Amino acid sequence: MKNVRKSFVLSSHIVTGAILFGSVAYAAESKHADDKKDANKETQAVEKLTVLGHASRIAPATVPLDITQPTSKIQSGFLANNIIPLASVDDIIQFQPSVFSQNPNGPGMGKAETMSLRGFQDGQYNMTFDGIPFGNATDLGHTTSSLFISHFLGEAQIDRGPGTASTIGNATFGGTMGFTSKNPAARMGTTLYGTYGSFNTRAGGIEFNTGKTRFGRAFIDMQHEETNGYLANSSERRSNLMFKDVVDLAPETTLTIETTYNKEWQYTTQGATLEDYRKYGKNYGLCNDPKKQCYYGYQPSTYTSDFDYISLKTRLLSWLTLENQIYTSGFEHDYSESTDASQSSAAANGVTFYNAAGKKVATYKNDIPGKYADAAYRTYGDTLRLKAHTTYGDILTGVWADVQKDRRYTYAIDISQGSIPVMGKSGSPYSYDISDLNTTIQPYLELNVHPWKGATIKPGIKYSIFKRDYDAGINKSTKVPLKDTQSYNSWQPSIAINQRIIKNWSAYAQVARGFLAPPMSVFQANSVGDVKPETTMNYQVGSVYHGRNWMLSLDGYYINFSNYIAAAQIKVPNIGTTSTYVNSGGAIYRGIEIEGQYVIGYGFSLYGNYSVNDAKYKHSHVRVAQTPNALASFGVLYESEHGPYFSLMGKYAGTHWGLDSTTDDDGNTAFKNQYKIGSTVTADLAMGWRIHHIGSFFRDVTPSIKIANLFNNRAISDFAGNQSYGDAPLFWRIAGRSVFFNMTATMP
Repeated sequence: MKNVRKSFVLSSHIVTGAILFGSVAYAAESKHADDKKDANKETQAVEKLTVLGHASRIAPATVPLDITQPTSKIQSGFLANNIIPLASVDDIIQFQPSVFSQNPNGPGMGKAETMSLRGFQDGQYNMTFDGIPFGNATDLGHTTSSLFISHFLGEAQIDRGPGTASTIGNATFGGTMGFTSKNPAARMGTTLYGTYGSFNTRAGGIEFNTGKTRFGRAFIDMQHEETNGYLANSSERRSNLMFKDVVDLAPETTLTIETTYNKEWQYTTQGATLEDYRKYGKNYGLCNDPKKQCYYGYQPSTYTSDFDYISLKTRLLSWLTLENQIYTSGFEHDYSESTDASQSSAAANGVTFYNAAGKKVATYKNDIPGKYADAAYRTYGDTLRLKAHTTYGDILTGVWADVQKDRRYTYAIDISQGSIPVMGKSGSPYSYDISDLNTTIQPYLELNVHPWKGATIKPGIKYSIFKRDYDAGINKSTKVPLKDTQSYNSWQPSIAINQRIIKNWSAYAQVARGFLAPPMSVFQANSVGDVKPETTMNYQVGSVYHGRNWMLSLDGYYINFSNYIAAAQIKVPNIGTTSTYVNSGGAIYRGIEIEGQYVIGYGFSLYGNYSVNDAKYKHSHVRVAQTPNALASFGVLYESEHGPYFSLMGKYAGTHWGLDSTTDDDGNTAFKNQYKIGSTVTADLAMGWRIHHIGSFFRDVTPSIKIANLFNNRAISDFAGNQSYGDAPLFWRIAGRSVFFNMTATMP
């Protein structure tokens, strides 16, 4: 054990800046002490933290000592050891505290159908890439499979809180999932990587690093993946590309150029009824009968996205630094589908044609009804950050400006007749045709002051301006034109404190106001009217302790949510059950989260987290849908300096409800929980071996294996909506056990 600790101390001199949470840097500030006894204590503290720091590098998450809100960092070691290169973001974050993520088609395959943080659903929390917020124009949601893959990332950070005033984004009150791209390597080299495994999955990629040149340090990384997917007849193809160049223009001036491009093609599923699971198997996705709407050939989707930015970081004066990022990002979903891809009954078929006057002219009872749709947006923006260092503390100020152009339309088609447009009662085949322009401006001011020893206080204020210009030639619900503009503004004050009690123990507290403009769906009613934005008041306290061989983090939170706009299921004549949005008044979110790690020694460590998450609508016992009452992750990890590593990680998701509100026959909102989903437990096993210097041709070779859902739990995991014909409830299941073999090889 002594030899292990000595090797860790030696390695700390090499990776000082990247060791656990900045705690070593805090210890280093005391090197000027004159007392030799104090200096020895400091050295011992560094040794203690280094032992824990190495184990934390490969753990699912680490918790910094200097945080002012509950935070978990996913470092590169865990990504490299436990996540297959083609994995999407939902697979990366699944073991984090209070995170609930489900991908029914297999790990990293297709999009996550469920992804939440403390019960806040996708669109109610912030997501950033290299510090830049992004999200869909309609409701700030994200199609996970169209984003960057694990191999492109250096680390990720999950902030379970609204952040401080300098935290930019449209939905920060629900927390922030921040992803950071990896940096180019200092040495020239080419890395080949590939994956082969379950569901006929094949993937391969190549990364080339230039090393240091007169044009900076750069890399280009490309990969292509094909899979049949776990769900029947739900295959996918995906290609991803990333380029990044970091140029040192001067000793304290850095220019970064980055671009990503992602394209995915898949057959899209909509969930399945319990009866279909019973008849066709637990992996039922789509059928292969062209006479039914569930036929996979009727459900092709193409997702295309890109993310591009130029960043400049510089020190303007000895006390003033600047960071500016100019960016653009785009997304398009181009697809056609039958009216109900989950429908296996031929009785649901039939297409009726109308003329321009809305008069019925023909009905074809056996034809397959469907639609063609295209949704695309392009975002342009800029983030400007200034930091001034004074004798009293730091001053942070800046502004985020973002403009998003959005266009989406859909029209009815008769798939049986070559997907020709079908004229409806309105005299048009279009269900909607919408153009949308969204403008966001967020200036902020924040102070980081140290009024007494060990204390950091961060008071600040942010002002959010959100404007939506809505122009519908055919509106979605009303089928008539609508042109309207709505603006929403809000002050968002916040204050946070971190108190270092002793060198390796801190406590923190935070109070902040949150704000989220209403989604596009509110414009699709008869009248927009005076729709209030969603607001929150967030309160949380916590503490972090780093022992010699262990770490423990504990926090509690209380969030008062006003004007909660929630999804509801309604029955529409001649259409069936469909989704709409209603103002649910308000909700209270509260919970306790605990996260810890213990270093056993000889490369072994234990990790675990547990959270109790309660989210209920005010003045009722109705729980917010898709909010498990408890979540936990637990596991054992090992890594040897000689090459081998492995981990066994488990995930527990407590019970939750699929639906929390509906509308009665009079059109009034009725709150009640429906479709209870039971608790589930899954486990993942990963192991591999890093082999260095194989002859003169390979610098490093790493074979590895990843087994997801080790014990093949295929239980119902979430509610997926209702069928449009017959109103039967649809569900998702956990993807069955999968085995993936991975190989990475780096050439000099």
